[in-house]
Amino acid sequence: MQNLTKQYYSIGEVADMLNIATSKLRFWESKFDFLQPKTNDKGTRFYSKDDIRLLQLITYYVEEKGMTLEGAAAQIKKNKQKAQTQFNVIEELATLRKALYDIRTEMNKLKDNDHE
Repeated sequence: MQNLTKQYYSIGEVADMLNIATSKLRFWESKFDFLQPKTNDKGTRFYSKDDIRLLQLITYYVEEKGMTLEGAAAQIKKNKQKAQTQFNVIEELATLRKALYDIRTEMNKLKDNDHE
């Protein structure tokens, strides 16, 4: 996940970050009472960093772990801090795995160049 530098993000930006459809984000708002992005008079949604972190958790539980929406909501409500910590560890491990893969790829390129 990229660094969140802005105070608020549009629904399109959040959908791109999480690689999910904007319609799914709107649907999830109706299913998760604790997910309430700010809206303006026109109804345009503005997601805070906290909203995005919740959406990351929801995405993890539903898309990665295969939980139902009800199960994901219960898990997050039960212990939001613990769930966020677990997600952060998983995200850091995924980043580390990618970095190691990139290093291995570069080493293989160097090795292949030595044999030429």
